[in-house]
Amino acid sequence: MSRPGFSEDPAKFEAEPAGLASIAHARLKIDSAGRIVIPAEMRAAMMVKPGETVVAHVVDGEFRIVSPAVALKRVQAFAKKWKVEHPGESVVDELIAERREEARREDERYERLAREGRARGVASSGE
Repeated sequence: MSRPGFSEDPAKFEAEPAGLASIAHARLKIDSAGRIVIPAEMRAAMMVKPGETVVAHVVDGEFRIVSPAVALKRVQAFAKKWKVEHPGESVVDELIAERREEARREDERYERLAREGRARGVASSGE
């Protein structure tokens, strides 16, 4: 008797709402060099092709591999959801305002340091 998610038959590729897909569990072997062959249907769900680079990490003993394409889809889905939940807010405008304020504070600091340097008789490199 075969348990769901552990059959040797290839799992059907099904897209999820965010454009991402899930594949049922598959049994994979690790060879003596530590390599794992990822089945074609899983590579398709991960949106990765042979030769492309992926990011891997271990969380609570679970090995996770994420392709750049999937990471981008997740960020896009998050941004879309955030935009719906925060209508009229622009994180771009907010970021620009923060950067301008930071630049203004830096300019003030450099001007203060230049004044202090001139007061002590130290010439700046721009003079």
